[in-house]
Amino acid sequence: MAENKPGVLTFHRVREQCELANAEAWRAFVTLYGPLCLHLLGMYAPEGTAADPVVAKMLGALAENNFERFRGTARQSEREFLADVRALLLEMVTALGKDAGGGTSVAGAATADGGAPPEDASSQNKLNPESLAALLEGLPLLHQEMLFFKLAGYTDSSIEKMLRVAPRVAETSFARLSPDFAAALNAQKDRCLWPKDWLAILRQARAAKKENCPELHQILRVHDGQVSWYDKEPVEKHVSGCLYCLERWTALREAGYWRKVAPAVAAAQVEEWLRVLPLRAEEKKKSFLQRVFG
Repeated sequence: MAENKPGVLTFHRVREQCELANAEAWRAFVTLYGPLCLHLLGMYAPEGTAADPVVAKMLGALAENNFERFRGTARQSEREFLADVRALLLEMVTALGKDAGGGTSVAGAATADGGAPPEDASSQNKLNPESLAALLEGLPLLHQEMLFFKLAGYTDSSIEKMLRVAPRVAETSFARLSPDFAAALNAQKDRCLWPKDWLAILRQARAAKKENCPELHQILRVHDGQVSWYDKEPVEKHVSGCLYCLERWTALREAGYWRKVAPAVAAAQVEEWLRVLPLRAEEKKKSFLQRVFG
């Protein structure tokens, strides 16, 4: 897989210039983050909708009203920013599904091994915030993360790469997935088995913020080992009992990892997506990408 490396300074430079409708900055944005978007669509979008309209709709939403929504995304760190982009992208999947009057799946976003995505199994199971809460109840946070990613459709191999811990440590907790969600235990490729239900769960989780929920940056600092045990323990305890925060906790893990390893997007595809944006005319000088990447 190709690895994309923007670096902290690159993220801030790209973000700043994107607010100014700089064409080269947006080309850098789509080049850097388009691969993550396609991975997420390949994971979660129900079968039946091409990837291009979803990405185009997301970019259009970011650009509306002089890039109002883009200006409102997190600017402190790249992973926080990507968590916002991820949330918006998944909103677009749901919106396009409603517009189409049916299933919203992304046929154009290939699965990790190039295979066709499976059918949505939601009609055969009762996957909702209540059943998810019951599955997670009482488990250590690490086990909750792993079970969450299992239901999201990730294989053991991908979970181990994202968390840097072998999933076998949560084997006893995974037993809770039988019999209703046993299919998730035997996943051979990264792909959500019940995308409609899972998207609904993620949407409801993101709307369930409470007054005592920690800021996303605080969760990120816990991830990065930048807080003391005294500060870390209450955050982790809260996350393990809050679906809103668990969704954000796992979103940071997911976006941070796949941002680095998702396959690059073809240059022609990048140019096609840029057509939806109201960008300034490009100046004939050394490009933004050349200045950023040398």
